[in-house]
Amino acid sequence: MAEKARIRTQPVRARILTDQYEIKGNVHMKLDELHGRVSQILDAPDIEFIPVTQAVCTSRKSSGSEPVHTDCTIVQVKTIRMVFPYED
Repeated sequence: MAEKARIRTQPVRARILTDQYEIKGNVHMKLDELHGRVSQILDAPDIEFIPVTQAVCTSRKSSGSEPVHTDCTIVQVKTIRMVFPYED
């Protein structure tokens, strides 16, 4: 059986806003995309979901809710309202 070629990626810290959540974590970008913007993930026609690792998810609707920490969460691209890089 042929081995699949691995795609090399680099984690980029990102803050993602949806109507429901604010998600901070690592978005993994292909090495050849690193010269671009993290917002490029919104323009990829073949990507419907993106994994966000080391994620902290906070509800934007419930003001007193505690953030949820996860190793990985999957975000549906069409729900993203805004995305930008950030540093802790």
